[in-house]
Amino acid sequence: MTDQDARAALLEAARAPVRAALGKVARFRVDQLNREGDWAFLLATMEEPDGRPFDFTGTPLADAAKQGMVSRTYAALLRHKGDGWEVVAKAIGPSDVAWEDWSRRYGAPARLFAAQ
Repeated sequence: MTDQDARAALLEAARAPVRAALGKVARFRVDQLNREGDWAFLLATMEEPDGRPFDFTGTPLADAAKQGMVSRTYAALLRHKGDGWEVVAKAIGPSDVAWEDWSRRYGAPARLFAAQ
């Protein structure tokens, strides 16, 4: 598997919870993607498939988004298991640094979360 294939598999695994929670597909503009061993941390901006800003209309977060209480940020902590990636923790539209304690809580390497 090439690095590009591995990245695509990781991003597809990270997208699944967004589809499940919001009922629509989001494209990710990757702001940060760090991998260390079996762990990965993704920080991305959600967009519409055509690249426009993500629209929460028709999703469970629509009202909160209208009130400015939801961001277009998506964060995910993933762990490689077997043949694929598994989302260990996620934050869809957080208004704060929801991943601040993920290293301690899940035992992931702290440097995974460092901005690069």
